[in-house]
Amino acid sequence: MDISIIDNLAYNIDSVMHRASALSKIVMVVFVVTTVVISTNPIALAFGLVLLILTILASNLPVARVLSLVSYAFFFSLIFALSQVGGGLIGPLVIVLKAVTAAVSLVLLITTTPYPQIFAILQKVLPNILVDAMLVTYKSLFIIIGQVNNIVIAMRIRDGYSPLNIVKNLSNTGKIVGHGVIHAWELGESMQEAMFVRGYKGKLPLTFSWSSISGYDVFPLLVGAAILAAAV
Repeated sequence: MDISIIDNLAYNIDSVMHRASALSKIVMVVFVVTTVVISTNPIALAFGLVLLILTILASNLPVARVLSLVSYAFFFSLIFALSQVGGGLIGPLVIVLKAVTAAVSLVLLITTTPYPQIFAILQKVLPNILVDAMLVTYKSLFIIIGQVNNIVIAMRIRDGYSPLNIVKNLSNTGKIVGHGVIHAWELGESMQEAMFVRGYKGKLPLTFSWSSISGYDVFPLLVGAAILAAAV
């Protein structure tokens, strides 16, 4: 999965959701997650999911590609739901709807909001060291994925992958994973040293401005409120 699509969608598309502040969209997610926690009504959960999908459409986002980002949530919730089939079909359906609805709301947030804005809000409620670790991890992830992709391409060019030789493939995959772990460790040390050299004092300079709040914030707030109201 190409997770760089997340940043591309957040920065390069213009819509009502993209223009809304990070705060209002985080509140929308809180409303949706609250709905998922308190509701056991499949109709209310389905309504919330449909409304979020319509919001994705209104945000000029590629629906199929955005929904593919929640495939993991769907897959694992489906496995758990199948284990509960003995008690009827409503229970498993609710499990899947809960997982997918919550995941879609989070994906909608990160695909319409640049990550510095999200972390600036989180810095208000979470310890600085935790937010800084999350931010550095997020930024490093793209670098590491790029390095691993380059190694995979080099392996294929040098005949390091053969569909008929499972032992050889597993051996080379292990080497790629090992190289990735070592590179991630070295990258972490380099970034830590660079941050201290540049004056890091235990808090990255992320700021939230109340001036970012505008009339566009009404839209995500209405979406979240409507979903919560349907479950109450």
